[in-house]
Amino acid sequence: MEIYEAMAVINRAFAQITSTLYKMELKGVLAEDYAYSQGLPLREIAARINCYVLSKVNERELDDRNHYSRMRAREEKRRKILKEKGG
Repeated sequence: MEIYEAMAVINRAFAQITSTLYKMELKGVLAEDYAYSQGLPLREIAARINCYVLSKVNERELDDRNHYSRMRAREEKRRKILKEKGG
């Protein structure tokens, strides 16, 4: 599904940023513990994005479930009426 592929891209991007910060720290470009201190907020942002996207996916799925449940109920009612009429 495209949504889950997009989420994977976002998560990989955050992981790549964090990894790059650690590499830069090892080369002495960044201060000690800078990557760690920035990694926590990055992971938090990634988790917030994931939660938000998943909540929207869940809303969509609930809407679909309700829609198809109503359709099924109408169809069952229609079939019952036809059966009672002998048709």
